[in-house]
Amino acid sequence: MKKAAVAATLVACLAACQSEPPQPEASASMGNATPAPSPASTETASPAGAVHPFAAISEIEASGDLLAVRTGSTLHVGTLDDIVDGTAATHTLDDACGALSPNNGTFVTACGTDIRLFTAKGADSVTLDEPASAAAVTTTGEIIAASGDDSSVRVIRDGDVEDTFTVARETDRVVAAQNGEGSPDSVVRVNNFDTTIQDLDWRAGRQGGTLRAGLGVGKVAAAPQGTILAADTTGSQLLVYNTDDVIRLQMTAPVADSPWAVAWDVPAELAWVASTSTNTAEGYSLATGVPIKTASFPTVADAQSLAALPDGTLVLGSATGEGLQVVAPSQLER
Repeated sequence: MKKAAVAATLVACLAACQSEPPQPEASASMGNATPAPSPASTETASPAGAVHPFAAISEIEASGDLLAVRTGSTLHVGTLDDIVDGTAATHTLDDACGALSPNNGTFVTACGTDIRLFTAKGADSVTLDEPASAAAVTTTGEIIAASGDDSSVRVIRDGDVEDTFTVARETDRVVAAQNGEGSPDSVVRVNNFDTTIQDLDWRAGRQGGTLRAGLGVGKVAAAPQGTILAADTTGSQLLVYNTDDVIRLQMTAPVADSPWAVAWDVPAELAWVASTSTNTAEGYSLATGVPIKTASFPTVADAQSLAALPDGTLVLGSATGEGLQVVAPSQLER
């Protein structure tokens, strides 16, 4: 199924969806999800593919063939071969730098009053008057920056703040999803405390709708046609959102316990989710409008990071130093 077919599937499902009701306040058992600890490697199946020695990995993001791998205060940027053989470019990140957000060959992170951007050519930065802790970059180059300390969002173009608007509450992560040639990117923000996701009408300078993201949201990733994938860590679900017009919860699926990382596999058209409590990754087809598990494999322990390359290769990182796992499409269990 090509990109047009993906869009047709999403539109067909969307037509059958109802608008979400207003979201209640989070209960004490909701929000602030954290990755579940993994069982010892000796208690689970050997990881699929190849595992390369690596320091503890906190983040892996992919944008095209380019990878960004975060280990402590170091960000490694390069192709998979560069990352594995140790020749990737390295950049220092301090503790103020928030989550990485990839798009169109660029990785962005908000580091207080500095927004830092990394590409295959090197690094750049934009200085702000007020600090930010989360950011995304659009295909057309705008930076959407937010803060974990207030409910403001800023739209930055060509290094200058062009617009500022108020959103539902503080922000932990911002993600941009492409909608195809000629269409502006969709942008969403995530709050971990009350496990919510909100779309941003960033071109008009206003907030969009806010939805509950399960019982405790983990990581969030973009997929084609403005689709957003999220792991409901506490509720052990894969969440699939559509951002056409307004954000809607399009699909859900029960997955292995305590999912944390998610990624979209373009050639296989699968939503992948890695569950740390079982050391497994599962791939779900969305083609029928109901997520169906079609592939799975064992992972390294504490696989808190997951990215998919354009050829379908999956890259996972252990947060406890058990390595960088690389799984080629031919090595997947289907």
